[in-house]
Amino acid sequence: MIDQIQHFNKSFNAKSTSKQNLAESFIPNGHFDRLTSPNHTIMIGPRGSGKTTLLRMCELEALDIWDGTKSDNYRSKIDFTGVFIPTDRFWKAQFDLYSEKFKSDKLLKKLLLSSFTYHVLECFSNTLIYRVLTSKKKKSYFRNIEISKQNEVQLVEYLSELWHVETKIPSLRGLTIALTLKKHEISSYLSSSDGSRQSSKIPNFADSNIISLLDTSIQIVNQFFDDSDGKWAFLFDELELAPDSFVQPLIDNMRGGPQNLILKLALSPYHKDVSITNNSYSSMHKQDLSFINLSGVREDGLEFAKTLTNNIFKKEKLTNPIESYFETIDINRDKEFSELTKNDKSFFDYCSRQSILGKSYSELSNNQQAAFRRIQFNVHLRNYYQTTRKRASHYYTGFDNICRLLDYNPRMLVGVMSIFSSIAKSEGHIKVHRQLKCIDDYYQSFKALLNTIAVESNESSLNSLYDVITKIASYFEQQIHGEIFSPDPKGTITFRDDYNRNYLEAVGLALNAGALVIEKNDTDSFHDTDGLYSSRCRLSYIFSPKFKLLTNVQPSIDLVEILNQRKIKILDMFGGQGEFKL
Repeated sequence: MIDQIQHFNKSFNAKSTSKQNLAESFIPNGHFDRLTSPNHTIMIGPRGSGKTTLLRMCELEALDIWDGTKSDNYRSKIDFTGVFIPTDRFWKAQFDLYSEKFKSDKLLKKLLLSSFTYHVLECFSNTLIYRVLTSKKKKSYFRNIEISKQNEVQLVEYLSELWHVETKIPSLRGLTIALTLKKHEISSYLSSSDGSRQSSKIPNFADSNIISLLDTSIQIVNQFFDDSDGKWAFLFDELELAPDSFVQPLIDNMRGGPQNLILKLALSPYHKDVSITNNSYSSMHKQDLSFINLSGVREDGLEFAKTLTNNIFKKEKLTNPIESYFETIDINRDKEFSELTKNDKSFFDYCSRQSILGKSYSELSNNQQAAFRRIQFNVHLRNYYQTTRKRASHYYTGFDNICRLLDYNPRMLVGVMSIFSSIAKSEGHIKVHRQLKCIDDYYQSFKALLNTIAVESNESSLNSLYDVITKIASYFEQQIHGEIFSPDPKGTITFRDDYNRNYLEAVGLALNAGALVIEKNDTDSFHDTDGLYSSRCRLSYIFSPKFKLLTNVQPSIDLVEILNQRKIKILDMFGGQGEFKL
């Protein structure tokens, strides 16, 4: 079926996309401009917000093969060699399994951490191979370097000694193979060890201080590349899968670290016990690092969504203005106000108090018109659902509104707009009911994801994170559709009460999943991952059609007042467990 929606997690995912396809579909934006600056960078956003795509496009090979209209301009400005480092999920599983088993043995714990260090070195070594590559595989020869066979052999000898690997073939490819074998050796030892170290001799391994090791490695490489000032950017993705003992030193070294080593880190909005600015050694925002917040509505969101959707529609040979393919139904403000005053006594009383009863929009003063505009969508939703209609309001339809519902999330946009392109090709126009059906299908997929994050509670209706989110959404729904009309319904949550500290684990999981969004004033707002209590959050707009909610920023209410200190035990998506009183 042309409107068969993909699962929320299975629509476009940059992790599994080839570099060639990634480069062909890449749309540079303001975030990429800042990410490609020669500064340390922390990039925060929920799943699907584009973190992996942006990081991978900073990688050496991706920049080399990228053939977009702006690619030459970016290559002329970027003065670092990017090394992309995905978090090894197998290592994460192994770390969780053995960190408790070896908690009393410092040497074995260092060995466990070293397995990820070798993963980083393997990525670094693969980038070295590409940088000296001379085959036709390359396109622009971005940051290409020529090195003699003799110098390559000597470079490999120095690095092999530093990294404690035995390289049987004296080449960069041989070095990479040796690193792969070292990872396997460490993994096998940990798997077979009973913690007493009696099973076999513990493998030799490199210095566990990853920054010091990379700094020394870079100095050696730069000498052989005859580029003493050469900068290397290590692009760490999905660090929510890495332990705090690995992540925190990376953040701390963004202040006063090695001058030729640049760190660019991708984090989820919440990472328990990781601090960005809470000690004297931490980096300072705008002084030591650039901070990119991909959460929520982006300043360039609509322009980005149009470019992305145009690219999708062009593949179906659809070249008209993108908005023209989406049926829209205008809201008649005067009619909505008139109908609601007849059917809703509380709204009738409100209009009487404001001296606007029985007046059309054109008859109002400037101040009254401003107030009229401020509540017009609140009025529309309240009036529309007075008749208990089953279908969601057309307020949520049209290209611009759909993009806003999706929070301009790249993964969600690709999933939904790919369906719409098929409908537009076959039917020429995307009717309102088709738009609403597709959005609901995607919502159901998102709901299924949230239902996988389990909770246990003394309240039988709370079994998953989705149930907790439903509590919040239902409260906001009553603010708009309750017995008494409110011109300023609550629609965001804050954490001013000290008791909210007990909620942050649950809020953090919802932020990471994209169910909650930290509100910000601009794209440069800074939020510590451990400072959520000072933030204001809203529900993702994808919940709006289901719960008849607005899609704009609304007044806030403290989370305590919604959840009423319910007791909830949260089991997060990675299997962790903790007792929290919600």
